Amino acid sequence: MLVLEILSGSIRAINRSAAQSILGELVPREDILNAVSLYTVGFNIARIAGPSLGGVLLVLIGTGGCYATFAVTLLIAGVGMLFLHPKKEPPIKREENFLREFKEGFHYVWHEPVILSSIVAAYTFAVFIVTYQSFLPVFAKEVLEVGPEGLGLLMAAPGLGGIASLSFLASVGERWNRAMLLWVTTTTTPIFLMLFCVSPIFWLSVSLLALVGAGQVSFRTISRVIIQIEAPRNLMGRVMSVFNLDQGMRSIGSIVLGTSATLFSASLGLALTAAVSLIVTTALFYHLLGKRE
Repeated sequence: MLVLEILSGSIRAINRSAAQSILGELVPREDILNAVSLYTVGFNIARIAGPSLGGVLLVLIGTGGCYATFAVTLLIAGVGMLFLHPKKEPPIKREENFLREFKEGFHYVWHEPVILSSIVAAYTFAVFIVTYQSFLPVFAKEVLEVGPEGLGLLMAAPGLGGIASLSFLASVGERWNRAMLLWVTTTTTPIFLMLFCVSPIFWLSVSLLALVGAGQVSFRTISRVIIQIEAPRNLMGRVMSVFNLDQGMRSIGSIVLGTSATLFSASLGLALTAAVSLIVTTALFYHLLGKRE
């Protein structure tokens, strides 16, 4: 089971980068924002509906039946992939060298201010923002004094906000400056989280969490669009892999937020980490995006 789980985790990591990289080869450049937004909408709907459907299937067909159903859906998806026809580009023939390719990917990211700023901002979010949802039960019980139903609404609010923001992004297309949207989302997300930390009113807290989710999901979507448009095809997978390293940094984020909440209380601790994120991303964007002018 341990070996299978290691293999499964490795495949999921590769699949995430490959799935996001191939979008640029399936749709025209002017439709990439719409495509990435719709891709993320589907992912978030599945994340909201999946646990509920899984609970029903667990009762009806048991644990083994759930895994078998999951395997069948993956096979169906695999068959569907056979009908995709990405744009063909002549391959660049060169000797394969993992170390050289690894260095090339990081060298490209380091010298592209917009891509570098979006990737470092993603790492900052992972460490100081993303794992806030682990502390929502504390807010539900000790701050807002609501029961399980209230906690359910708090947990669902970021996902609903994310879907709403993606619908907006899918509709605006190329009419908005991507660098400006990136700056707005990295600025407003920690601000809304800080406001949530000091909110004593339940429905105001739900609304603020929806805005946090909207900013967080919009940021990742815009970042992926920037990578899709800016990065050359031969480096796309490597750049996307560097971006997706933020998923692993969430473990560090759990330690950082947990330590801060232990030292200062949940409300003040999360507000402080959100403030650190705001300061870091603001300084980062001022320094890196200023080079582009």
